[in-house]
Amino acid sequence: MLADGAGSDYGIHTEMFTTGLMRLCEAGKVTNRHKGVYTGFSVCTFALGTAELHGWLHERDDVRFLPVDIVNDPSVIARNRRMFAINGALSIDLAGQVVADTISGRQHSGIGGHEDFVGGASLRSDDRSAVCMPSTARVGKRVISRIQARLPHGSIVTTPRHQVDLVVSEHGVADLRGLTVAERAEALVEIAHPDVRDALRRGEDDVEVEPGDSPEKQARG
Repeated sequence: MLADGAGSDYGIHTEMFTTGLMRLCEAGKVTNRHKGVYTGFSVCTFALGTAELHGWLHERDDVRFLPVDIVNDPSVIARNRRMFAINGALSIDLAGQVVADTISGRQHSGIGGHEDFVGGASLRSDDRSAVCMPSTARVGKRVISRIQARLPHGSIVTTPRHQVDLVVSEHGVADLRGLTVAERAEALVEIAHPDVRDALRRGEDDVEVEPGDSPEKQARG
């Protein structure tokens, strides 16, 4: 979407270089001119994507692979001008605690740079970070809310609530910075699926949307 959009003159500082970032570069949107650190170069630690991506990256001088203890260092991340960090998540509770690497206490993926980039983008007033996820997930025949009143027993928090800035779903953006605990909860309820908002306000756990609805249908609705 950024590759097709009107914006340009972007810089890249990322743990993982992806096929989507290649498309952004191919569209002429990346210059790395204004970064403030490693100016003129896209910076990453590893790449994961298509064979086309790896061929495109081969011996490129404008993409630099650096050790993870440099790329993911929050103090280095914060040296980028107008840093906007983007992370995914599996679930979040109404306090803003983010679970991004475990499901029901079982390891699903790595922690990676989640907390590093959320934290690094909070050290300067002109930086922002966004945790992005669909509002629902399909578990068997059920469609459950990823935004929960309380995290299930045994959940392992990836990023603590005090570092979380923006939370994005297909229903909008919750800007949590500077809000009270109650205001944060209401902002998160407003970007949950409409079917579960009242239940979340009542503090109900394990809420789900109408049976048979798909996340794709919910997003269109």
